[in-house]
Amino acid sequence: MFQYSLRYTLDPRSNTPVKDDKLIAFVQKAKVDNVAFFINPEELNASHLTEAQTQVWLDAIRPLAKRLAALNVSTSLNPWTTIMHSDRGKVIDPSIGFETLVDINGKKATSMGCPADPKWRNYLADRYAQYATLHPRELWLEDDFRHYNHTPLKLACFCDRHMALYQEKLGRAISRADFVKEMLQPGEPTEARRVYLDVARQEMKDTVHQIEGRVHAVSPETNLAQMTSFPNWHAIEGRDWAGLFDNLRGAGHPRVARPHLPAYNEIAPLKYSRVFEDYTRTTAAYLGDDAVLFPELENYMYSPFVKSVAFTRFQIETAALAGASGILLNLFDMIGNGIDDEYHYAEMLADSKAFLDRITTRRLRMSQTRGIQVLVDQDSSYTIHTLDGAAPEEMLPHETNWAALLSTFGFSTTITPVQAGATFTKARLAISGQLLRNFDDATVRQWLSDNVVLLDGEAVQVLLDRGLGDLLHIKSAQWHKVRSGFQSFEAADGHTVEGIAAPRITMLQHTGDYLRLEYAAGADVAIWSHAYNEFDEQLGNVMAVIDHRIVVMPMDEDPKYGWESQYIGFKQGLYQQILSELTDVDYLIGMPNTKLVATAQEGLTLWAANFTLDDYPQIVWHPATPLMTTHATVIARVGDQVQETRVALEQVGDRVIIPVPLAHLQLVQIRFD
Repeated sequence: MFQYSLRYTLDPRSNTPVKDDKLIAFVQKAKVDNVAFFINPEELNASHLTEAQTQVWLDAIRPLAKRLAALNVSTSLNPWTTIMHSDRGKVIDPSIGFETLVDINGKKATSMGCPADPKWRNYLADRYAQYATLHPRELWLEDDFRHYNHTPLKLACFCDRHMALYQEKLGRAISRADFVKEMLQPGEPTEARRVYLDVARQEMKDTVHQIEGRVHAVSPETNLAQMTSFPNWHAIEGRDWAGLFDNLRGAGHPRVARPHLPAYNEIAPLKYSRVFEDYTRTTAAYLGDDAVLFPELENYMYSPFVKSVAFTRFQIETAALAGASGILLNLFDMIGNGIDDEYHYAEMLADSKAFLDRITTRRLRMSQTRGIQVLVDQDSSYTIHTLDGAAPEEMLPHETNWAALLSTFGFSTTITPVQAGATFTKARLAISGQLLRNFDDATVRQWLSDNVVLLDGEAVQVLLDRGLGDLLHIKSAQWHKVRSGFQSFEAADGHTVEGIAAPRITMLQHTGDYLRLEYAAGADVAIWSHAYNEFDEQLGNVMAVIDHRIVVMPMDEDPKYGWESQYIGFKQGLYQQILSELTDVDYLIGMPNTKLVATAQEGLTLWAANFTLDDYPQIVWHPATPLMTTHATVIARVGDQVQETRVALEQVGDRVIIPVPLAHLQLVQIRFD
């Protein structure tokens, strides 16, 4: 069953019986399974609470938790602070008395705790043991449990205690400014970088281990759960996903997480499709198929004025594409107004519940997805070469670009975390950024020899830096900055896409720098496009297929626009043509911005989600392998009903037509058994 967990603020000072009754009515009408009560949240936050202040919240929640239990609705707790999101003019109560964060610039917080301070760790363990006296189903750690995004501070922590730790591990004295300079300096990563990441990684694992012991001594049945933020930013604090969550959960409990669901306000659904891969599905991949995931649905600053009900519903339903077991719903404000029936969320949630229950009887497991595997590594910030050494952002991995692009193009993709020793054979791999720096030459050669592999310009540069350019038959390479007056557009010479011969794609706007590659004479390299200037003069190669298995797209990521120029039908058509020649791959045809996931875990299953405002009259699918059946069952939501339609499939050349419409903002599941 798909679980609805409603985050809810009960203000002990202003709560009323009327608000309690409205909550009970909403829970019943919306088919909510769990209420996660905030403690000390947002506008009501009074910095870190003492034991007595905390007890006021617990005493207010307890009677309502009993009423919910009588309805078979469980209670969870969502304390809103661990380290603290930001100072907001607050200071720590002297009776609590732990030290605060210091960022890379030496700026000291007034309310945000230092994660190396044993007083902070003991305080947090004490409070979580106190929360556990309510015996909640889940007891959440907020996503302020991190070393970054603590407004107005930058990356932390560089306090005196931390500097002593860093100096001890380095074996030498060093100032904060010099340590930061070494940590970020261009070129080969330094020992200072490794020390910072190691310390940040371990202190968070130690903290949750201490909390776990205290909580389960009081409430053995409680699941400890962690809210997460951006996976690429977690990399620059050295997050060890398995280590952190396994230390948190303790024996006999699952990993329970709230992955970030990226759209607090309504954005274009086609844009949402891309960041959904970067954040939500990447987090799910790191946590594994057995994790219990409740992605974060938040409509900040609340009400349909910031997000339509239709878009909210779409976010909830497409959470299934990350293998979600439920959804954590932050639908109402955190000030204590309670339920607002004018938002009409109860009707929306009730309408979707049966559909979500039905499709998650075959819950998506990302490791069992067939298609293109986009490789990521939690340790990439250890090895990334910074360019200027001026900002922590230079340590951010750029490893999910292929996931966003190819899934938007309708290819079935998954995200695969990799570690040393990983091998692949006859797989379809996509590698971007500097991920290859994490692996030895033998591993890199094996991946590029035994698989179909897509590489971007940064990945190619890593091969060149490592002296592995021979794997791509590269004779020479030169970077050309975007808008430098050199390249203007790319043309797919000799190819036709969407009825356009030699279609042109910009290299001037909303794109990164161009890596001009020259290949050895006589090498097995098929050139699919060339770069041109504004005078139609050919400048060099762009897209190429090497040895019938390696696809090179020699561009890097623009700091502002990423790969935005690549999102065009001409590129979709080129990738479909190229990959169809090289390998077996699932993709959709004539359905821009529709996401496809194909799994074979319990028989072949397709998930198709339309991330546009356009309607498609049918689903047109290019299967990776010949289809051995003539019928399928399509599971869709129609109003509040689950519609299961048995349809006859039509084979037309290399494509299969599934004769059901796919409306805008709609998800369907298709089963072939």
